[in-house]
Amino acid sequence: MKKNRPIDTILQPFFTLIRRLFFTIMVIIIVTLTLLLLVIDDKAITHNAQHLSHNGIQALLDAVKSPHVKKQKTIRLSEGNLNTALNYLLNYYAHSTSSITIEKDDLYFKISFLINNRYMRKYLNINFKLAKRDAYPLINGLKIGKISIADFFAKQLLEGLINHTPLKEYYTLAANYIEDIKISPDLSLLIKYIEPSHINLKNKLSLNNRHVQAIIFYQQQITTIIARHNPKWRLSLAELLQPLFKHAYSRSTPREAIAENRAALIAISTYVNKSEIQALIPFDISPSTSRQYPASLYRRPDMARHFMASAVLAANGAASFANKLGEQKELNDAKKGSGFSFVDLAGDRAGLKFGKIAISSPKKARKLQINIAKIKDYTAFMPEVRDLPENMNAEQFSQKFGSVKSKRYKEMLQKIDARISKLPIYQ
Repeated sequence: MKKNRPIDTILQPFFTLIRRLFFTIMVIIIVTLTLLLLVIDDKAITHNAQHLSHNGIQALLDAVKSPHVKKQKTIRLSEGNLNTALNYLLNYYAHSTSSITIEKDDLYFKISFLINNRYMRKYLNINFKLAKRDAYPLINGLKIGKISIADFFAKQLLEGLINHTPLKEYYTLAANYIEDIKISPDLSLLIKYIEPSHINLKNKLSLNNRHVQAIIFYQQQITTIIARHNPKWRLSLAELLQPLFKHAYSRSTPREAIAENRAALIAISTYVNKSEIQALIPFDISPSTSRQYPASLYRRPDMARHFMASAVLAANGAASFANKLGEQKELNDAKKGSGFSFVDLAGDRAGLKFGKIAISSPKKARKLQINIAKIKDYTAFMPEVRDLPENMNAEQFSQKFGSVKSKRYKEMLQKIDARISKLPIYQ
């Protein structure tokens, strides 16, 4: 007769499995905590946080590329230029500070990403050297927190970041248009690149005297409008757009409609946005008005400024840049300003739509002139958006929408775009 096996003998394999599983989990927890202690710091290794200036905006506009007409050029970037660009790029994705130092043949990077929640305020510090060896860029001395990464693994890590993150877009752009990068004796970074001639905004606006004269004409019309405006009433942006586009229709043929629309938008922007738009045009022109009434949309001057800035950039071939610039401004406002505003962002997106249509084709440019000449108020080109979220600081924006890459954020943009597209003037 077969004897019964003790219960502990039967369960022994299961106990062994559970012990091994528990041991594995504990090892993972210990290793993870150890790594966190090694890579997370209490202090940032750099506090540099430069932002885009008007000159920086023009430099970025001049560097926009297209694969058509090619012309080789070289630009010189100082440490200040590089730090402004790096801070702009990194802060688009995460709150951070960074610095670049140029020394002989190498670039030294220091980056501090803020890890901030209700339990802690820590930093992920990264520093490394970018060197050029045999015409290829190499990353050396990578250090993440207290952990030093071997150069071979640093290279693999860099390639992974490029191939599997939004950095791939910038890398592809550089690979297509940058021919050579080197450091000059005065410690500036020299970038030799291929530039298409038709994207340069200043060149585009100064092709001939006729464009300048057209802008001056529209500035004179603005002067007349302001002189006749009743100071007891707010100045609506429609009071500038409607008469100027009526003039644009009478002054142009279908063939000239695009250039005329562009001139009218530039003129209005030099009044609405003043110095902000002056940095983007090649001549000093401003309205000689005796008084200054801020133009507004829904009684909000900020919305009118957003609308016109985006419209004039879109009308001059820089719609993608205008889109990024408007978004970045709201992110900066969330960190240290009036807060992130989807209302202002809606002004940006409506302006982009308006500017694109104004130059999309001679037929559409002409049709827009006719439609704007007939409008009664600004609701014809700017939908109601005052119910959208605004005045959110960085923490509030993060809690509600995560980031500009999140599904919730993109759904909000789709909601805004749907309202804009419903307006007959954009159909």
